[in-house]
Amino acid sequence: MPDMAERSDVVVLGGGPAGLSAALAAARDGASVTVVESADQVGGLCRTLEGDGCRFDLGGHIPFIHDPARVAWAEAITDRPMLWVDRPVARMQHGRITPGRYIDQMPAAPDDLVADDGTAAGELGSHVGVAFRDHVIRPYMEKVDGWPLEVISADRARKLRDEQQAPNGFWYPEGGIGALMDAMADGVRRAGGDIRLGTRVTGLHHDGGRVTGIAIENGTASVLEAPTVICAITPGAVVAAADPPAPEGLLVPVTQRAVTLVYLVADRERLTDEAWIQVADRRVPFSRIAEFRNWDPGLVPAGRTVLCAEVYGSATDDDPWWPLTDEQLVEAVKASLVDPLGWTDDASDFRALRVIRMPRAYPLVEADRVNDVVHAPQWLWGLDGMELARGGTVVTAIEAGEAAVARIAAAAR
Repeated sequence: MPDMAERSDVVVLGGGPAGLSAALAAARDGASVTVVESADQVGGLCRTLEGDGCRFDLGGHIPFIHDPARVAWAEAITDRPMLWVDRPVARMQHGRITPGRYIDQMPAAPDDLVADDGTAAGELGSHVGVAFRDHVIRPYMEKVDGWPLEVISADRARKLRDEQQAPNGFWYPEGGIGALMDAMADGVRRAGGDIRLGTRVTGLHHDGGRVTGIAIENGTASVLEAPTVICAITPGAVVAAADPPAPEGLLVPVTQRAVTLVYLVADRERLTDEAWIQVADRRVPFSRIAEFRNWDPGLVPAGRTVLCAEVYGSATDDDPWWPLTDEQLVEAVKASLVDPLGWTDDASDFRALRVIRMPRAYPLVEADRVNDVVHAPQWLWGLDGMELARGGTVVTAIEAGEAAVARIAAAAR
């Protein structure tokens, strides 16, 4: 470890929603805070981009806020009103756009319930029955994750069902999801916090079961020392950087699902009236599509609309969509709007706005390996001075960051 080290009360690893909320809470409590973020802007995947005079999120990001207090918190942070989008996520079923997600549907009295066996098949079958699970939910979930429900973990299904509910519509930050992230970052800075963008974590120094420093790199190498480190990035990446090395066997390979975001723009008022539509049909490249004019009309100039088609798959040559060129994938998405979806008679006025490929968009863990992948975060959490903050949705991530700071404060009392 270098002789000269910088010191803070709290070092936060990651500038996504969990890291920003942790940093904001800690800084407002009077702690000196340093946030380390490898990207050149905050937000993680919760970013709002610009192009061709339009603004659009990096994929669809519903905050899934369910209480008035959190709405008021977001409005105070951004100094803007939250927008109420009065349409739930929709789905394509029987050739029609129908309100509600596939996973939200529930038969009145299923008589073919099965026991929950730790898989998504068992978890869903224990709630909606086998026939409804296989007819309605299975096609969509397997298209998104690429695995049979018998391989997908029950926890994955539970989180989708319970944490991502928006049955009547949803709250959305004016100006895009990135506006909320930028506002949190501004709040951190106003409270005296330091956000280091473009900075990589290269080492986790520990001794005697306690964190002693975080090695970072941003042109030059240095070390941040703090009595508390909050990890709001993938725990495995931090464990892999442990110095001295973490015990063998903690890190296990995890499958990464790829996502390609295909953005289209057209000089028409809108394609549909929906904010987000799920599509289970495998003839259609995308599994869900967002139309941002229906989230916030201020994102897109009048007389235009922007679509974001989320194409899930694996970053391999045997995937049906990933090997296509950007131009080929754009044309496949456009063609599907006409046939088989039937949303328009002619999609020729849509043109490519941007194509973003993310070969490692999110991790997938098989149901029978769930216990294997928890060893790395458990070891990390077992270090004195280390807290973890992770969440599956925007609001659960924000809550996880605040909870980490609350645990720090409770331990200090």
